[in-house]
Formats: sequence, structure tokens, C-alpha cells
Amino acid sequence: MKNICTLSDVNYLLYGITLYESLLSTTENFVLHYLCLDSQTYNSLIRLECESLKLYNVDDFTDSDKSLQSLKDSEYKYFCWSLASYFTNYLLKSGVDDITYIDSDIYMYKSLDVIHSEIGNRDVEIFRHRQFPLDTIKDEGFYNVGLIYFKNSDLGNSVSDWWTDAVINKKYPHYATCGDQKYLDHFPKMCDKDSIYIDENIGHGAPWLWQLYEFLDGGKIKWGEKIQDLVFTHFSQFRITESGYIPSTMHHIYTPMHMYVQNTKLKKIYDDYYRQLMFNKNKYNL
Repeated sequence: MKNICTLSDVNYLLYGITLYESLLSTTENFVLHYLCLDSQTYNSLIRLECESLKLYNVDDFTDSDKSLQSLKDSEYKYFCWSLASYFTNYLLKSGVDDITYIDSDIYMYKSLDVIHSEIGNRDVEIFRHRQFPLDTIKDEGFYNVGLIYFKNSDLGNSVSDWWTDAVINKKYPHYATCGDQKYLDHFPKMCDKDSIYIDENIGHGAPWLWQLYEFLDGGKIKWGEKIQDLVFTHFSQFRITESGYIPSTMHHIYTPMHMYVQNTKLKKIYDDYYRQLMFNKNKYNL
């Protein structure tokens, strides 16, 4: 059984459902643990709960953890950022063999087995911000928090514990520059090269990455000399409008906005995602 987790409030509910649908169409034998950040999200999803979708109410966590409740009351945005680390850590402690955290605005094109096969027996996995050399200091950090893996091993738990404690308690100011994300820079320092997988062979897209790629036929990308299947896309800052969608509201500093129109293969990626969102909006009456 592949254990996956995500989270959202009602503003990202449509994206979360679309992530779930993409998993249903690509991946066998999984359960998506879904942390609902408000009653609207929970009430919308409860009718869908089944073997492959398990729901959690954030109030159950804040009621039992006063530090989490305090964070919610004082800094809601940071509270939301803190939950990726908190929820994955909770699930590890609940006894799952491993856990893969996926942001709700990610869409899978290939089975999660592709990623797990690359991870192999390693304890931790993180994905690079490929636009930054690993010797360049950036507030965003070297790695993206969109998809992270922990094995329920001594090392996997140790790294997850460190991340959760650091984020919830706002430790290490040099890492506290981008929500929960820059803390990932510390993960390789806790692991040897045989215990952590940092992507090189898994094709993944995002607004900060598209300008690095040549788009090939058959859903493939070329990154430098590597030709890769596009396994997933992180549709960060994607916004639905009355007339259609805005592909990226913040990250065009890396990928010029005209690319989303003039590059037909990139435009198709975004058009297809928008159509899937609209299909699911009607399907689930959202």
C-alpha cells in the first residue's frame, strides 16, 4: 500500500480533488490521507471517503495541540505552511510504512511507482529547484516542498521530527526565509548519499522550471542532456478566472508569460489541466 498525503482549505479543494483524480488514473493500491483545513472542505469530501481516500479534520489536531492552535490563531498563513511537516510526521507516528507528501496543486501523469522505484531503499526524497545551482544561496532554498518522501525508519523519522520541530517552533532563522521550504536544505546534511534521493532522473514541471526545458513529443522534456518523461507538474500560483485561467501569477520571473501562449506544448499542459479542473468542478458540484 502506497501512503500519500495532502492538505487544503476550501480555496484549494478543487485542486486537491484533481490531484486525487490524477492518482486514481495513474496509481494502483494507494490511500490518500487528506487533511481538511476547514469544515467546507471536510463536508465536501466526506461523501467521497473510501478505501483510497481517508479524511482528517484539522480541528482534531488543534484541539489536542495548543501550540498548533496558537499558531493558527496568530499566523494562519504560516500555520498552513507548517502542516505539511506536521501531518507527514503524524502519519509516520501512526505506523505507515512510508509517506509521500504531495501538494494539492500537483497533477500526476505517471504512477507514483516511477518515483518510488527511483527512491529504492533510501529513507528520504526531495526534489530540486533545478534553476538554482546547489552552491547558490537563495531564500527559496535548493529544494521544493511540493513532493517529499519519508520512510518509516530511524533516519526517516529523525529527519521528519527535525523538520516538524524546526517549522512549528520557528527555529534556525537562516532557514526561516520561505515558510517550511528552505528547511529542506538541511536534509542532505542529516543523510549520507545512499540514504537520500535528490531527483535527477524524474521529470517534473513547474512555473520556475519550464524555461529550462525543451518540450518533446510524447509527454517528454529535455533538461540539459537528459530526456525525461514528465511525471508530474506543480501548478503553483495557477488561478481560475471568469474567462479562463492565469497559468502563473508570481513565477513568471523565471518563465516568461509569453511562453505559456507561444509554446504550444506548454500551453497544452495548462489547457489540459484547466479542462480537468472544470470537469471535476462539474462532476463534484463544487
